[in-house]
Amino acid sequence: MHIPPYYKRPGWQRFLAGIACGTIIGYFIFLYMFGSFQERWIEENLTLRTRYQELNQNYKTLLENHRALDQQTKEGVGIKEIKIDFLNLEQLRMENDRLMIHQLEEAITLEAGQAIGKKVQDMDESIDFLIATIENKTFRIDDFQFQAEISRIIISETLYLSIELSIAN
Repeated sequence: MHIPPYYKRPGWQRFLAGIACGTIIGYFIFLYMFGSFQERWIEENLTLRTRYQELNQNYKTLLENHRALDQQTKEGVGIKEIKIDFLNLEQLRMENDRLMIHQLEEAITLEAGQAIGKKVQDMDESIDFLIATIENKTFRIDDFQFQAEISRIIISETLYLSIELSIAN
């Protein structure tokens, strides 16, 4: 029995070359789609983990403050959340680096976490301590070190911090 030599016919050669080129192009498309999906998944996973840690920390802090201040927390307004806004990300060329911004927010929230659960009136007395805590700390993210300078603070049920970053030497 003899297998016919299809590899010598131009029609079959074009067909086999088309299959090979299509396979290669399809593989590169698959790599691109898988990479973008993986990147979105990692970012979402990191966001959810940070949110979980933040909620867990808030829960512990609020539970401790509730036990300590029992009746006093019912009378006054307390701080429940911290929101951070970076003012000069464009100057540092970090406006597109969401991972680093996220890590900086997490580090600053961890430093300012002692404010959660305190009354707004009590926060007036310790605002200088909060500012000194954040501004005197050097935040290390990957190979970069940042100094934070608080330009504006708004104290209500949510503590709003407007921060200017600078690269530490």
